Amino acid sequence: MRSKYNILLKKIVGSLLLCVTTFNSFSQDWLPKQQDKKVVFRLLDCHYEGAKLKQSSVIDIHSDNWDVKQEILKKIGDNAVSYRFIFKAKKAMKDVGVAVAFDAYDWSSDNFVMIPAVVYNGNRQRIVNREYATGLDKTDYYRKDLALTSNPIPQLSPEFGARSQLEVNISNTTTPLMAYLDRKQKRGVFLFTDQGITWKSEVKDHALIVEESSDRSMASFVVSAPGVRSRKPEFIGFSDSPDRGITVAPGDELEIRVTRIEFQAENVASLYDRFMKERKLHLREASPRNLMPMSEVLSRMAKNIDERYYSKDKVGFYCPENADWMSYGWVGGLINTYPMLALGDSVHFGRVNSTFNFALPQGRGASGYYYDVLGADGQVIYRDGAKLNPGIGLTRKNADVLYWMVKQFMLLKKQGKSSLIVKEWENSTRQLADAFVKTWREEGTWGNYLAVESGKVAAYNTTGGAMAVAGLTLAASYFKNDNYLLIAKEAAKKYYDDFALVGFTSGACGDILQNADSETAIALTTSLMTLFEQTGNRMYLEQAKDLANYTASWTVSFPYQLPENTALAKLGANLTGAVWASTQNKHGAPGFCTQSGDVLFKLFRETGISLYADLIRDVIHAHAEGIQPNGKITERLTYCDADSRGSRGDGGKTGWNETNGALMALEIPGLYVRKDKGTAYAFDHIIVKAIKKTSQGLAMTLYNPTSYDANVSLLAEDAVQSTKPLGENAFLDWSKKIKIKAGDTVQITI
Repeated sequence: MRSKYNILLKKIVGSLLLCVTTFNSFSQDWLPKQQDKKVVFRLLDCHYEGAKLKQSSVIDIHSDNWDVKQEILKKIGDNAVSYRFIFKAKKAMKDVGVAVAFDAYDWSSDNFVMIPAVVYNGNRQRIVNREYATGLDKTDYYRKDLALTSNPIPQLSPEFGARSQLEVNISNTTTPLMAYLDRKQKRGVFLFTDQGITWKSEVKDHALIVEESSDRSMASFVVSAPGVRSRKPEFIGFSDSPDRGITVAPGDELEIRVTRIEFQAENVASLYDRFMKERKLHLREASPRNLMPMSEVLSRMAKNIDERYYSKDKVGFYCPENADWMSYGWVGGLINTYPMLALGDSVHFGRVNSTFNFALPQGRGASGYYYDVLGADGQVIYRDGAKLNPGIGLTRKNADVLYWMVKQFMLLKKQGKSSLIVKEWENSTRQLADAFVKTWREEGTWGNYLAVESGKVAAYNTTGGAMAVAGLTLAASYFKNDNYLLIAKEAAKKYYDDFALVGFTSGACGDILQNADSETAIALTTSLMTLFEQTGNRMYLEQAKDLANYTASWTVSFPYQLPENTALAKLGANLTGAVWASTQNKHGAPGFCTQSGDVLFKLFRETGISLYADLIRDVIHAHAEGIQPNGKITERLTYCDADSRGSRGDGGKTGWNETNGALMALEIPGLYVRKDKGTAYAFDHIIVKAIKKTSQGLAMTLYNPTSYDANVSLLAEDAVQSTKPLGENAFLDWSKKIKIKAGDTVQITI
């Protein structure tokens, strides 16, 4: 009893110390000393003591420290203005910097605040301290009233009257932007800026700071140079900040550029719609590097997946990770089998056959759901959150299995191999679909963890089951069961409505808590497109666009300049298109976990909006940036100073990036041609040098700038053909391939 008391006392004291540390770690506030709604912005003279803001004062014509030159670079009406501020030091100063603050009056804590990939809805979530990949505390499971819960992250306080300030820098975000939606006034505001300043031959990132008054009646949005955060956000939680002010001499200049855009925004979806249009317009751009054709990527990634095939004691299966186990869904389990099936040969079918025979009958609870991990000996392995709470499984894993198993059955049928589909595979998959239906009917949600034996929701809320919407939609068609489609529609409505309210999705990852994440973003986008293709209801197409616009916020939009001594900088890497994981795991990766993102191509094809094509093209090209000389690929492709900044990460041991690379090479055409329009879009690492209509059709000149021979997949269609949904496994219809030798140019006619 004494021991338990001491443990409890330590926890209480520790929590109090954390609160004190958190309170004391904030700098002096950035709010105006005198409020004036007529002031558009404040120019600030900043003095630091270590990483703490010691003093800030408004720079005016009487300033002893700085002269400021203000320029308007571009103005579109009164609601879109690009400013440049050049601060010139009047005297020598130490530990200083400058800043520009934009103040928002008549504020409300109900307003939506977003900094791409790091802050969504102000991150006003319940905060607990948990170690990496441990899941929630036991007392938080089976609680329907549990608020969304995260490890410590930059946030505006959810507690009225408490200090409310967040600080990040440009390395923490995918786009240098602070955005907010004034819900009452139905008004959106964007504040775009640059990466930072060049100082002593080094780029020092700007900081992005948001602070609210204690009564929440106003908020200040600050861009500072150099960026000085009082705390540094880490992979989990915070550490002491390495940021410092600089020493200037008379005549030294610092520059801050900000583009402020104000616009009508009815809701969060309309704010993301405008974001999609603006995300690349105010930043330095650099074309994606053409490094490796998609055919070469497929060859290398398939080889890597084959090397993961486990075969011992009459047991054989494709391992998705660096261990001899089957990890269902998420990072590739029963997903990495798809590209191997697509290869179409008997050897790979035999290995996939063994994988299905091993994984589908085993590892399953009485409910029909699967446990997270199955060892080669057929025994369930508990890891991540399930290690401390045996008996639960990540909802997303089961959702992935449902979607990809049905998709693979459909692939085999389209390949003319229906006779090879084993009834036990179908029965196991049907039981999984039934489990999702039963849970939804009983609880109206799938949460982000499920009790595998009972089928009850173990951790509530989140969008963790997003992929099950697509899985049930395909299962409805494959198994001819209307109940599956009915539940898919109900779940889609709830998930979309929740997103439209809070402005983010969450619950996909087993190694974090319930932070906003990119994996539910692309999963829900895919699910809504799948519903559109199966039902023809254009409402789902419009909703898929909304989710794709949100997904873009997780994807790097500009060529961040890394410190020149980092490995990726030495390679000249362009990280545009890298995909951030979550607001906890602050790193960029090559592609979506774990799918191709072909929904973005489908949106481009359906809507004609090239922004979606540009987005998936960037992702495809960023994937090649992560491929090592040995043909392996790393999970880390990041510039964030919280994780593997500019390094090549794990040396190329990441299974899920092998899988998504193979999927992109399969499911997205290397070249898309509209014959009626006379247009072509290259997703592959090739260049369309010329295209023109002739009496024979379309004459095109294509160039392969890479060091590898390319076998480019071609989808060419006219207006009538383009109205038919692609559906699943469409790549089998792209029979024509264009061969281009490394460095060669070819002419073709379509």
